[in-house]
Amino acid sequence: MNRRVLFLFYLLFLVLPRGQWASGAEPLSLEKTLSLAAENNPILAAGRQRIVQARERIHQATAASLPQLGVSLLYQTADKDPFNPVFIEGQQVGYAQAGFRTTWKAALTLSQLIYSGGAVRYSVDSRRLALEGVEAAEKRTAQGVEWAATSAWYDLRRAAGRLSVAEDTLALTKEHLRHVQALFRNGVVAKNDVLRVEVSVSEAELGRIRAMNAVDVAWHGLSRAVGTSLRPAFTLPAEDTPGEFSPLPSDPVAEGISSRPEMRALDRAMHSALLAAKAAVASGGPRVVLFGEVYRADESFFPSKMDDWKLTLQASWTFFDGGESSSRAREAKAAAEELLHQAEDLRRQIELEISVARTNFESSFRRIDVGKALVAAAEEDYRMALKRYVAQVGTNIDVLDAAVALANARNQLVEAVYDSRKARAEIDWAMGRTGKAFFTEAAE
Repeated sequence: MNRRVLFLFYLLFLVLPRGQWASGAEPLSLEKTLSLAAENNPILAAGRQRIVQARERIHQATAASLPQLGVSLLYQTADKDPFNPVFIEGQQVGYAQAGFRTTWKAALTLSQLIYSGGAVRYSVDSRRLALEGVEAAEKRTAQGVEWAATSAWYDLRRAAGRLSVAEDTLALTKEHLRHVQALFRNGVVAKNDVLRVEVSVSEAELGRIRAMNAVDVAWHGLSRAVGTSLRPAFTLPAEDTPGEFSPLPSDPVAEGISSRPEMRALDRAMHSALLAAKAAVASGGPRVVLFGEVYRADESFFPSKMDDWKLTLQASWTFFDGGESSSRAREAKAAAEELLHQAEDLRRQIELEISVARTNFESSFRRIDVGKALVAAAEEDYRMALKRYVAQVGTNIDVLDAAVALANARNQLVEAVYDSRKARAEIDWAMGRTGKAFFTEAAE
């Protein structure tokens, strides 16, 4: 099997370059990468806590409509005994003791909000909508984590592909060096031809070292996106022949606007702000509260002499609060208006992201066929240049130039392959179609 067929097989099946297989390491597929990211990425853990915070805000708002029960212990002392004058038919007839000079009081109190003008209800509904907005925002966060892990995984495979090209280039230059050394020993070529090829071998070795470093950097980048260290527990697997890309919808922009979680998050946040404005207005309206108290009072601890209870129904209406409630209502309405403008800006941003990703995909996809043709031509050019040189009808420079052109062609094909895959994944991310199972797993 000739070198061209071997290289195309090597690229299409993405067999790992030499030295990449680790003993006992588990192959790291893209699906496994996403599963690890769902388990370990701290951004997802932070998002789950933001959802918990939003739920607790609902409980806080609901608490205002529930009974409030408490106990208290009071100690009080006065300078004189508390006496109040007693009057009969307008004439004072004496004094009556109104309590204790030194007082201990133990009480059990209960309060219940009867009517708040809708302030509590609006506040609860506002925070429920806010929770839905937070959940939608965290879904987009999960999609962002998935996209970051996917992008880093393709970058790693790209780096591995470039390393395979570098190793193949080094093998070619070493093979050419053997030919040149044989010709030199037979007195056919001059010493400078050997030196030039030796320099080419050194340059190829440096290229391989740079490619190996790029692979190591890509592993670190993938570990950062996943949220846990991946080496030496994992290695890149051989990949099956890539299938066809899934077809795009007829109107990706419209689907993106309808599917992107941020649109739902902004909508819920806007309606939450409008309800918060209603709650602020209602907070300055009438309130009816029922108070109940059971208590004991005495001059010593623990009180037992005076055992009584009282029930109070209180209605209040704050006609003027310095403009606080109206100011909070205007603030909430302004926030809703701001979110409305943000939603319009987001629509334009979604359109831009989808259009750019689609353009990149179409461009890189076309580059694959061109890259394959370029590699085939470069391999044939190198083969002919090497044969001409061995037959001494060509120059050493021709062989070295053909080797450089072949390496560039192979690298361009690697770039086109992974640019197309990454761009296709980016289209799904821009449309908000990713992360459904990913978000479900991360949110549990």
